[in-house]
Amino acid sequence: MQTWKESVRSALALQTMPTIELVDHLPQFVDEAIEALRVAAEASPSPPSVDVGATAAAHGTQRLRLGFSLDAVVREYGLLHDALVGTALTAGCQPTFAELHTLHDYIIVGIANAVSEYAQQRDAELRRQANEHFAFIAHELRNPLSSASMALEQLEAMSLLPTHRLVTALARGLQRTVTLVDETLKLARLASGADLRRTPTSLRTIFADAEIGAIAEAQDKGIELRVTCSGDDRVDLDVRLIGSAIGNLVRNAVKYSNGGVVELRGRVENDRAIVEVEDCCGGLEPGKVEAAFAPFVRFDHTQTGFGLGLAIAKQAVDAHGGTLRVQNLPTKGCIFILDVPSS
Repeated sequence: MQTWKESVRSALALQTMPTIELVDHLPQFVDEAIEALRVAAEASPSPPSVDVGATAAAHGTQRLRLGFSLDAVVREYGLLHDALVGTALTAGCQPTFAELHTLHDYIIVGIANAVSEYAQQRDAELRRQANEHFAFIAHELRNPLSSASMALEQLEAMSLLPTHRLVTALARGLQRTVTLVDETLKLARLASGADLRRTPTSLRTIFADAEIGAIAEAQDKGIELRVTCSGDDRVDLDVRLIGSAIGNLVRNAVKYSNGGVVELRGRVENDRAIVEVEDCCGGLEPGKVEAAFAPFVRFDHTQTGFGLGLAIAKQAVDAHGGTLRVQNLPTKGCIFILDVPSS
């Protein structure tokens, strides 16, 4: 460890870092490497697969907190490998090929664990900061937009505005902007890890609200909205989040369907609530299934909206520890399948 410390301080310019923070979990990692070499020797000639516990992952998290780059994390493990082999050679011990192979594998897996945890924690922090940034901007926009919308409504109520297409365009533009701000705020809250507020309910109750929210547009487009639910089992879900997810799925299905039937189906089985929304959109083009849940993605640019509905639904389902996937039915449509724990 002394050899490694000197190498790291020199190579990574860490002369001022306290030893306790610099060394961190590495003595434990070395102890694990020693044990791996011992077990491999006893299992000769077929050494076991390398198994690295949480030590390297915890080290990766600590390095992120201290501001290390990923390059530095990888290099310090390389220097540790060199220090271990160099110490052996200095002591007059010539490592065998099997020993070097075991050590090499152990170091590589350690690098992978440390880098993986570092990257996950870094990306989570970047997402949190981005969500806070979007939420702040959206929140700051709400007040002036609300004031502008209220002023427009009052002017219309007082008959102070002419009946003109520009006034209609102004009202529509304000409403679309308010909707975008509200959806962005909702997405930011979900992405930042919204606390679940589970309450007893049933799929039938949630379906009733989703049907009310989509029936008018369905009738305007000549689409039959068919709702079926197997049984009326109680579920414990965040009604606000799951209701929003199912409502978004149904409204999207109606929006992109060209006549025909939109089906909303639900059942509870094996402690899972499973919801399917089948549409008649004609199916997704190859390569677009994977992008279905990305924010601001719209597959039909003749339709209005901002492409946030499916992203919000995905975040709501993720918050419940569930899955949301899409089954493509070429030339016919799609089936969106929502699957969450029922309690």
